[in-house]
Amino acid sequence: MTPIDIVDPIEVGRSLGHDFHNLSRVPWQVDWPSSVQEGFTSAMAAGRGRPRQDDRFVRKWLQLRLNALVRDRSVAPDVTVDLLRRLDVERCPVTREILTHGTRRGTDASIDRLNNDGAYAASNLAMLSARVNRTKGARSFDEVWGLAKKQEATAGLAPVEWMRLAVLMLGPAYATRPLDVPALPLCAPLPATSVRTALQQVQRLLTLNAGLAASRNRLLRGLLPACGSATAESKLKLLADAVHFGLKRLDPGQECWDVWLQPGLMEALVAWRECFGHEGWARVSWTAGQLAGGHPVNRRELAPWQLPTRGYMPKLISASTQARW
Repeated sequence: MTPIDIVDPIEVGRSLGHDFHNLSRVPWQVDWPSSVQEGFTSAMAAGRGRPRQDDRFVRKWLQLRLNALVRDRSVAPDVTVDLLRRLDVERCPVTREILTHGTRRGTDASIDRLNNDGAYAASNLAMLSARVNRTKGARSFDEVWGLAKKQEATAGLAPVEWMRLAVLMLGPAYATRPLDVPALPLCAPLPATSVRTALQQVQRLLTLNAGLAASRNRLLRGLLPACGSATAESKLKLLADAVHFGLKRLDPGQECWDVWLQPGLMEALVAWRECFGHEGWARVSWTAGQLAGGHPVNRRELAPWQLPTRGYMPKLISASTQARW
């Protein structure tokens, strides 16, 4: 699929209407787009039975597609019910409040695009609270990162909460320019399928493995061969030790990701990163990806993001908007 493949919004709506009828208990809605109503009516006329009860992941999937259709946003084929199950988390990674479902409160779980210029695609999504989703709105990574540096709360989110949101947005924001990506403290768990930077991959591996001496040493055995110099090896060992002892210093109410907010941790990480040139860091990136079970993201995999149209359905983007890209 290329970034400018033809998308027929009428067929998208009809398919969605069929799925609303065949996969959920949601009744026909007067405010649906006419194409969705047509698809629902067609499925009903076919006489297919409806499920006995709703599955919340199916309903969320259908609602996501409906919201996207109404706003002319593109939804990639890899956005499935199974994907939403994988993205499901107990707590909002930004506010850390327990997520609710179907209560119409700000704590309800919500699926959000991390890069607002991209479509709904598996590598560009996270589950957040509805309140955080609304507060984030159309803000870019740079705007969110700027709010994280302030001393006071903004729009109901504390600076550390803005920083957690910036951490989630970082990989998708720099997916097409990884050489320019800044180093941020990994103070929030990353979504299961979203794009992450090489440095975030290393931070995640250290956070999850450096707490115990045995797993820390096992991780070092995997990463040290990629260092390429005695200096890089030494600084990696110092970094792993710093994370190890930092995790032990965390208060009972803190999460493991808070270790990167401790003084000196980011400085040690950046000092190790600066040991490498482009080729050396590419080697480290590949090794970290192998250890974490990930893989490099190329332009072909980003095609469903519809970046040339800023995530809108290609046939619905205006000529003036296309001219700016």
